[in-house]
Amino acid sequence: MLRITEETKQETVDLLQRLIQIESGNLPGNEDRIAAFIKAYLSQKGINVTQLPLEEGRSSLVARIPGKQPGSIVLCGHMDTVNAHEEKWTVPPFAGQIEEDRIWGRGSADMKSGVAVILELAKLITQNKFTPRKDLALVFTADEEQAYRGARSVVQSGLIDDAELLIITEPTAGQALPGQKGELWAEVTFSGKAAHGSVPELGINSILPASWFCLQLAKAARRFKTIPSRGQTTLNIGQINGGWQVNVVPDKTRVTLDFRVVSEPEKEQVLDLVQKLGTQAVSQVGAQFSMKIMSDNPPIISNPDHPHVRDFLNAVNRPAGSSAGLTLASYYTDAGTIVPALNIPVVIYGPGNISQAHQPDEYLTLDSLYEALDVLARFLDPENQQEVGLTVERESMDRAEAPLPQSDLT
Repeated sequence: MLRITEETKQETVDLLQRLIQIESGNLPGNEDRIAAFIKAYLSQKGINVTQLPLEEGRSSLVARIPGKQPGSIVLCGHMDTVNAHEEKWTVPPFAGQIEEDRIWGRGSADMKSGVAVILELAKLITQNKFTPRKDLALVFTADEEQAYRGARSVVQSGLIDDAELLIITEPTAGQALPGQKGELWAEVTFSGKAAHGSVPELGINSILPASWFCLQLAKAARRFKTIPSRGQTTLNIGQINGGWQVNVVPDKTRVTLDFRVVSEPEKEQVLDLVQKLGTQAVSQVGAQFSMKIMSDNPPIISNPDHPHVRDFLNAVNRPAGSSAGLTLASYYTDAGTIVPALNIPVVIYGPGNISQAHQPDEYLTLDSLYEALDVLARFLDPENQQEVGLTVERESMDRAEAPLPQSDLT
């Protein structure tokens, strides 16, 4: 059986430290360095690994552990991270430094900890000569933080065509999330008229309608309704760029918007709102407004009553058949590329909290790492569910890491 011992926990921590120490910030990614480490680790355990080149220095990996029955369960993690910007850190971002109950470093939460858990489970399975119910496809992708191209190359390879369930080990603060919000990125442009800064009345300042637009849009976004089965659509105003010189009236201002939408109807309402507020903003000053969609990735939602999804929820100690309290991941993952292509359900579950991602001094609580190991082992070995208890109490993790928003998924 897949028992999680103190030795198992320490091995997983050691793996995570090694992964953090391999820089893989995207851009440029350079995932081949971390891919080489993973490939060597799995090969030493007798697991065959296929490398899928993306471009020079960048590859994804697919490994396979045979099971008893046809079909496969996919465990998926990405190898790249966002860049660290070391000058903003107070701890070394690539040391994997451990202090008390935390490990620090870029990727500790997002998501080299999820990768470490997959690798340790693979080691346990081979070491114990355990045969899972289905084949286990271990997928490690490149370019998740930018364009999901690594996941696309995995789908196109045909190596996971028999997949029946996708498990993404992104950080979820102890929750199992059967889906994710959509990702809608838009760029809006306000066009005015340039003039000398000493005679601003001769120009049309594009920053003014852009500023009004941002304030009104942010105010409107706070009123987006929470949909009981999905959660709430959210907005981040990510960039604003206007003007080129202090003594020139700026004739162009561009604003980029990041919406995480809970449904296609919500997306259409968001786009209508952007168009309405942009038009109102320019009408006040005689400027022009335009909008361009940069990225449009729809929500991915799985049925919690699907047998594989239900089994996973049971492994997280949820009452059998209960969907109360389930929600969607607020962020987008490789599931957006894999699920539509293969028409399979997804569960997003992994160590850490998304609140730690993409910021300086990223860290992971070690308890969350151990809990993820425990849950995934219990899912892969259901006969062990009565033998293996949760490693930590939920309350201890809640104190260390802020919970994600809750809603009901039906």
